[in-house]
Amino acid sequence: MPAVKLLLIGLSRFARRRVLPAASALDGIETVDVASAHGGGSVVDELSKPGRRHTDWRAALDGTEPALVYVSTVNSTHAEVVRHALRRGHHVVVDKPAFLTLDTAEELVALARSQGRVLAEATNYAFHPVFSPDLTKGITKAVAVFTPPVPPEDFRHDRSSGGGAFLDTGPYFASLGRVLWDVEPDDVHVIVGDRTPDGLELAYSVLAGYPGGRTIVGQFGFTTHYRNALQLLGPGVAIDVPRPFSAPPDLTVDLHLEVDGRHQTRSVPPADSMELFLAAVLDAVHEGTREFDSPLLSDARTRARVVQSAKR
Repeated sequence: MPAVKLLLIGLSRFARRRVLPAASALDGIETVDVASAHGGGSVVDELSKPGRRHTDWRAALDGTEPALVYVSTVNSTHAEVVRHALRRGHHVVVDKPAFLTLDTAEELVALARSQGRVLAEATNYAFHPVFSPDLTKGITKAVAVFTPPVPPEDFRHDRSSGGGAFLDTGPYFASLGRVLWDVEPDDVHVIVGDRTPDGLELAYSVLAGYPGGRTIVGQFGFTTHYRNALQLLGPGVAIDVPRPFSAPPDLTVDLHLEVDGRHQTRSVPPADSMELFLAAVLDAVHEGTREFDSPLLSDARTRARVVQSAKR
């Protein structure tokens, strides 16, 4: 398959730490252009596949032949950038949360379909081999905790920038039932624990029911000490999954299992979930498939249910 150019719009910490190394490792990506207010600076010079620098993302999209675009800007700008990119004929990957509302998600997936372009939300943790199909054999309950602290000056504390815990950590909860069982919840209950002075949610607890008597209990947000853990439970089986939502590429994930009273450890070799995710996106680009539409829309529907539940 021919290699494609990647245009990265926005130089977030996440993009520097995970997207650029993964792109550099993929043979399917030829060069990496960067569009940021400061033009990328030394970041572009240090890339193994350096491309052009841009200071204006609109000009970058308009002046680039159809390529793969990765959007890593503040949440409130995602829709505007993605809409422009799709209309210019680009395939697009966008940081989670892809969009602020379900209506916007539906609009832009429809636009991507009409343009014959891939649109994918970067829920890349699900591509780590720890989430193999045999992980959930016999599992009916999950307890998830993801509480990465975020300082008050970060945009995630700002409503106008698309901040708040429902958008920041909500994609992890929203996707979890889909990743584990390929289902959406049919019952969601939410309690908001912490808010900013203007009422923006910063931490929340959630209880969700899924078809077949399956449930997820979760604590998400960014006002407590860091925790990143998943417990899976079923008749006669319990599994502890460390770092489920952000396993570093060099981490051997040791699953701790108890099956019928017997303890064992199963090691999953290191893997770069972002690299695996981007490789799947490139396959979809070359094959013209649409497997990323359904996950994006499913997670947007579940996030909308979380928001609605919190208003009760």
